[in-house]
Amino acid sequence: MLVEKKGAGLFCESDEALRSKFAQAGFGLPGQENLLHPLEAAYLAQQKHTSFQSQTLQQFLKRASKKDKLFAFAFKVYSLIRKKGRIVRPYSGSSKYLRVYSPGVGREEERPSQLVCLAPGKFPSKKSLEEEVRVAHLARLELIVACGSQNEPKFYKVSAFNF
Repeated sequence: MLVEKKGAGLFCESDEALRSKFAQAGFGLPGQENLLHPLEAAYLAQQKHTSFQSQTLQQFLKRASKKDKLFAFAFKVYSLIRKKGRIVRPYSGSSKYLRVYSPGVGREEERPSQLVCLAPGKFPSKKSLEEEVRVAHLARLELIVACGSQNEPKFYKVSAFNF
């Protein structure tokens, strides 16, 4: 059963065995595996591995989408990447970016390999795209731009060339 931590906006699994299983599968904040980001909590509830204590998944998604306009799109992108077997970690402060780790053994021991920028709707403008490339370059990550609709997100890998 997922219990919300008051004021933090994070969730904790009440069952110790499930909490351990989720941490092994790459869920939870780094260093605090027992705390789940709302995207992770919603994904686990969607996959029927757990449930929310005081609400259904649909009620949670509706409430989270009211708080954060990007949440519904972020949840769809997060779910698609996670279903491909990749570990995805949202940033705790912003739902605009997701960190994606390389597939395979030891994937959590290394740093993320890709930065997914969420840009629902049309492809981002040149100016905003330049900013996203700069952010990814500073973090030394590959940039993936997720845009389109919630029903059909599209992914674009963006590279910067220096001469």
